[in-house]
Formats: sequence, structure tokens, C-alpha cells
Amino acid sequence: MDIRFAYAPPAWAWALGGVAILLLALAVYRSARARISAPRWALLVALRVVTLVVVALILLRPVRLIPAAAATGRAVAIVVDDSRSMQLPDAQGIETRLQRARQLVAGRLRPLLEGDFDLRVFAISDTLREVPSEDALTGNGRGSDLGGAVTAMTERAAAGEFVGMVLVSDGAASTPVPAVPGALPVFAIGVGASGGVVDREVRDVAVSDVSVVDSFAEVTANLVSHGARDTVDVRLLENGRPLDIRQVRLPGNSQPVRERFRVSPSRTAATVYTVEMAEATAELTPANNRGTVFVPAPGLPHPILIVEGAPGFEHSFLTRTLKNDTGLDVDVIVRKGRSDRGEPTFYVQGAASRTAALVNGFPRTREELFRYAAVVFGNIEADFLSRDQVAMLLSFVEQRGGGLAIIGARSFGERGVIGTELGRILAVEARGAGAVNAAAAASSRQGTRIELTSSGQDHPVMQLAPGPDAVASPWNALPSLAAAAAVGRTRPGAEVLALVSGPAGEPQPLVAVQRAGRGRTLLFTGEGAWRWRMGLASGNVAYETFWRQALRWVAVQAPAPVSVEVEAPPLGTVVPIAVRVVTPAFEPVSDAGVQVRVEEPGGAARTLTASLDSTEPGLYRASLLTLAPGVHRIDVDASRGGQSLGKTSAQVLAGGNDPEFVDPRRNDAVLRRLSEATGGALLETSALAGLSDRIRKAAASPTARLVERDVWHNGWSFMIICALLGIEWALRRRWGLR
Repeated sequence: MDIRFAYAPPAWAWALGGVAILLLALAVYRSARARISAPRWALLVALRVVTLVVVALILLRPVRLIPAAAATGRAVAIVVDDSRSMQLPDAQGIETRLQRARQLVAGRLRPLLEGDFDLRVFAISDTLREVPSEDALTGNGRGSDLGGAVTAMTERAAAGEFVGMVLVSDGAASTPVPAVPGALPVFAIGVGASGGVVDREVRDVAVSDVSVVDSFAEVTANLVSHGARDTVDVRLLENGRPLDIRQVRLPGNSQPVRERFRVSPSRTAATVYTVEMAEATAELTPANNRGTVFVPAPGLPHPILIVEGAPGFEHSFLTRTLKNDTGLDVDVIVRKGRSDRGEPTFYVQGAASRTAALVNGFPRTREELFRYAAVVFGNIEADFLSRDQVAMLLSFVEQRGGGLAIIGARSFGERGVIGTELGRILAVEARGAGAVNAAAAASSRQGTRIELTSSGQDHPVMQLAPGPDAVASPWNALPSLAAAAAVGRTRPGAEVLALVSGPAGEPQPLVAVQRAGRGRTLLFTGEGAWRWRMGLASGNVAYETFWRQALRWVAVQAPAPVSVEVEAPPLGTVVPIAVRVVTPAFEPVSDAGVQVRVEEPGGAARTLTASLDSTEPGLYRASLLTLAPGVHRIDVDASRGGQSLGKTSAQVLAGGNDPEFVDPRRNDAVLRRLSEATGGALLETSALAGLSDRIRKAAASPTARLVERDVWHNGWSFMIICALLGIEWALRRRWGLR
């Protein structure tokens, strides 16, 4: 008999729990120590410790692992894969896999098993269904949920309905297969060729994030040749129009080659990119020769707030740059000086709906601050912000998921904003003295002033030009900064993207980023970046590109009060739609009405109602079944008590990739894992003799099927606790304790 705990803590937790129980028992009887003798006091403490230990052990749920009862039914389920991959040619290439499966059931399995068992035939695709016979199989199923089939049949076998299962499939599972799917013995028979086939495949088509870098993007794809070495023509299509054609040499033997394409997605409309390979002679299937990725149309601009410590060239150049960025909606506060009464005065510019809250130099409430996706401080001292404003900014980043950028050398000086509590969410520590060094004096040679780190070479903030060979050269060509602040150590988890030379020639961070809670922070320690714009040719947009990307990066991850998430679904597959709803202060709303309208490519629309998910406050879920290929538009409207809480939209491409034909060869590894985990076996068609005996033996053998039985779930555990508490109570009363 094997006993264990269903919730087994680590050794240190056992020790900590034991100490906590002992201290709790001692604390309960601390005042009684002087009123009764030491032996009596020790006995009461011991009783309380034992009681608490028993309760703790019960909470950890002790269970016994016992053999499952042997199956008593006479039925065997023959489950046949009915998905589209079964229409591919079998190993001999004359008939399809489905035809071969029908022949196996009718010609081999029925004669072998009908004398000993009642046979029932099931078809598995994306769902499991019983069919009258193998002749009812069509091979039109959208997917192959093999793990789901085993799980479903195991539940039915638990009631004594089945003693075994025979699975006939090519192993092309389009959904994840659990490691231990169930206790019903499964005997798998593979159909289709596992090797020696010719097939070309496009996998894992992806596109880089265009929410930060929108002037260009990178489409990547893995290209595979199942078979010999191959040279193939590869095409990249943009919305169906050929954009690039190249020859790629594939090494064969299913080794992938990663191919990259530089593209420029539309800034006003959605774009679909397709990577495709030419069909090979005698190829197993052309259905996997193309893969598609979707770049949605740009959404609403992200509102950001820029707070400048004083007017200057940087302010003028930066606001002029961001004014032309359609991805950002910028409000600006500039401290001008003081009034006749000694109060600070500010220049405020921005959207009329938000600027009324900025007249005092900063938003006054969480609701006013949380309207923004990011806040930028330029040359701001520590005393500019009150303690409440600092606390509000910390919540803005860590809880709301907003972005914070600190720029300008004076922000990192001795009295800079880095010295406030905000410093703990930044990428570097304060230097202390906050020395400012002349970056231009560190090196007078053009091209060595700014050095990208290995992280910076790949980071979207630092991409000034397309092409991997052009990443560093634009930075080498930039004019010198006026100065750069010396800062302290880099915090754990931070990424330094660019360096400049410090006072003694040591490298100092110029650009660094950090994740903080749900949000992001970025710092730029340089001063006088406007010199880049003045010192470069009019056609060079390095200054504009860097600042647009830097501020987009800190802003794009900030969610709206109503946000929606949905994955790109294969056709015929149900995928979840997740909607999060919060108040303007970003408190979760759990009593909202959430309507989801789905518009299909042909214009047909349907409305879904999202239901509250009990696992997370403010999270609502709906299910989307897509049957039409193409771009689907999803519009979400959340309201409460007749008042709108917000709206949002998303676009998703359905049917861009087909998991059913990923590596279309017979997958013996999946079939073996399914069968061996349940006490069955993967069988060759030539080794089916004796299958009846193997099923009967596996069904009667308990070794592969252990079930849990609760040890505590009985009257004895209750009686033990009652007895311990009763004895303790009686002794307390007898010895004069309450």
C-alpha cells in the first residue's frame, strides 16, 4: 500500500510548519504556565500540538495508491482517425490512409476480436462520435484530438462499459497529447508512411512586432524538406501580390532552414503575408507548402504625457517629431517659471478632453493619470513630485501597466527624479554625486560615441534602419551628445541597450530598459540629442525614428479599460476570446455586460455574450468557432447599469495555418506515448495475432492503472479530532482552566 500526500510541500515547508504549530500551541498556553504544574502544562501543549498536526495532515490530503478494479465489461472500442490527413496516400501510395484503416477494421480487427468482445466503432477528428461501421468514415474532420479520444473513452470505461481500445491513426495529432491520458489500455495501429516520403513544408511563419517599429518588419519562416536535399523556389506574397522570390537550398532529412524577409506593412490597413514553396514531384501533400501571418491594422493612438522641467531645444524637437506620429497622442506640460506669488507656472498643450486636469503641472487623481499609456519626464528634479504623486506613478506602472520614460541628464543628477522612490523601478541605480561627463570629450572620432550592446542590436527601440548589416552603422554616424549622466549599477533584470564613455573612459549606460510589474520603464541619460537632428542631413530620420520607437515601446503594452485577446484560430476550431474590463482607475469590474460582435470576411456578423470567469476579477470569456477563412473583426462593448465602460476592437486571421498537416508523416512517437502510458502497446499490422489475449491481460492487470483513495475521508479522522479536543477540554476544566 503506497500512501502519499496529494499536496506534498517541500522539506523546508514541513520544518517551517512544524515550528509554527509548536509556537502556536505554546502561545495558547502561555498564560497558563504559572497556574498549573509543569507536567500538566506540557500535556496540554502536547495535546494541542497533536490536534494541529492532525488537522494539517488532513489539509494536505493523504491518499493511498491502490490498483484499479479489473474491467468487467465485454466491449472493445475501435477508434479510427477521421481527420483530413487520413486522405493522404498510405505507405504503398496506392490507397489512402483511410481506405487502409477501413480494410484493417473489416479484414483484420473484426475477425480477431468479434468472437471475444462486443465491438463498437468510433470516429475521432476534433470530436469523438460513434459510427454504425467503418464504412461511415469520411476523412473530412478538421483536426485530430487523439488525447481527447483516449480521455473520453477512459471516462466511459470507468463505468465498466469498455475493457480496451484499439486506435487506428496516422498519429497526426492537431492538439496537445497529455502525458498520461487515461487508464483504459490502448493498442495503437499506425497507418501511413513514417519515412521515405517526399514532402516540402512551411512552418512557424511569424512577423516582428510592428507596434514599435512600423517602418519595416521581418517575416520569418522555417522551411523543411522531408526527404533528400532540395533546392526550392520560395515566394513571399503581400495580400496575394508577389513581393519576393528566391531560391533556398534545403538540407533534407527534415532539418529546418530559417528564412527571413524584410517587409514594410501598411500603416493604414491590415496586411497578410504568405510564404510558399513550389510543389515537388510526387509530394505527399501540397497542403503544407504555404504559411500565412497577419499584421492587423493600426489601432487607436496611445496617449502619452510629456513633462519637461524647462523649455529648451529638446522639447521643441521632440514634440515636433511626435506630432507627426499617428501611433501616439501627445499631451505636453512644460514648467515655465513662477508667478508673482511664487507659484510655479506651466505651459500645457494637448487634447482638450485631458488638458483641464494638467493646469497644476501634473494629473491630480488616478483616473486622470491612468488615461495615459505612458509618462515621460525630461530633466525633472526630485522635488517636482509630491509623495502622493510618486506613489500614484508607481501604481500607474506596476498595476495599470503603463510606461515610464526618464530622459535628460539632469533627471539623473544629485537632485534628479531618479533619487525618489521611482528609482526602484528604473534600470539603473543613482550615482550619488550624479556627475555629468562630456560625451563629446570621451572620443572625438566620429563613429565611436555610442556603442550598442548585444541586447541593443536586437531590441526594437534601437532599430534605425532595415537589414541586419545596417543596425550599427546609423548609430556610428550620429553627431555627439552634449553630455551624458553618470549613473550607478544596473539593476537585476534590466537590459542596457546602448553605452557611452564615462569620465575615465569606462562604459556608462545611455539607453536602458526594465520591466516593472505590469509596465515598462526606459531611461535615456544623454543630454542634447536634438544635435542629431541638427547635425544630420535633412533626409536622415534617425532622431525621429529613435524617439518614436522609444516612446511607443513604453506605451504599447498598456491596456485600455476594455481590452480583448484572441489567438489566430485554425478553421473549425473553437478558440477562447478573453475580455478584461476595468474602471477608469483600473479596478476590475465583475458585474459588467460584455457583448462581442464577430464580423466574418464575407460580411456576415454574429453577437456573442461573454461570461465572467470566476478565476480572475474583471475577466470575461466567450468562444469563437470560425468556419470561413480570412480576417475576422471582433468588436467588444462593455457596459454596467446602462453606462458604457468602453469599447475595443481586434482583428484575427482564421485558417492561416493548418496544424493538421504539420509533418504529415506517420507519427509513431505520439501513438507509442498514448498506448504505453495506458498499459497498451503500439502494434505493427503484422503483429495483430493474439490481440484478444493482450487486451484481456491488460484489462485485468492492475500494474499500469493506480487510482487515488483518500485516507482521511472517513469517520475515523473526525472521531480522532473530536477525541483530542474533548480530552484537552476535560483536562482544562478539571485543572481550573477555561
